[in-house]
Amino acid sequence: MKRVILIALAVYAFAFMALGQREQAGRKTKNQAAAPSASDTLADVKRAIDKGNAQWSEGWAKGDAAMVAAIFAEDGVQLLGSGKLLKGPQQIMERQKAAMQGADPGVKVTVTALTVWLDGDTAYETGKYKYEYKEKGKPGKDEGRYVTIWKRQKDGSWKLAMDMGVPQK
Repeated sequence: MKRVILIALAVYAFAFMALGQREQAGRKTKNQAAAPSASDTLADVKRAIDKGNAQWSEGWAKGDAAMVAAIFAEDGVQLLGSGKLLKGPQQIMERQKAAMQGADPGVKVTVTALTVWLDGDTAYETGKYKYEYKEKGKPGKDEGRYVTIWKRQKDGSWKLAMDMGVPQK
């Protein structure tokens, strides 16, 4: 319950920041040059996030932990339900590899972004996930929601700065 409240507060804070950004954009004077619309920028970021989410699913389908870890920034973190924090692509790859080895090949992962907020070079995403797998031939399923923070990198790409799953119980 405590996690649900914390996630709700985080989502509220992200929405508040997005509304403030929209209000600030609406205050432009007629003399200012028109910048690309916020929705165009947000659409580009959503496409980049969708691409990253597709890479996550593909990495799991192929059993390629390095492919999954490559989505993370060098200082990116993954927060585990156990309270453990993994930092950087190497630790994240090791954890993903161990998780992949616990399931039979061919894990199907569905990642669905529900909401994305954009604040400059930072994007906040909430969504839902589902893992469908077999473990020693026995079917299994893990599903829930997630919260991520994406950061624009110096090369213009978007990488995960933070990933936190919230399993459905």
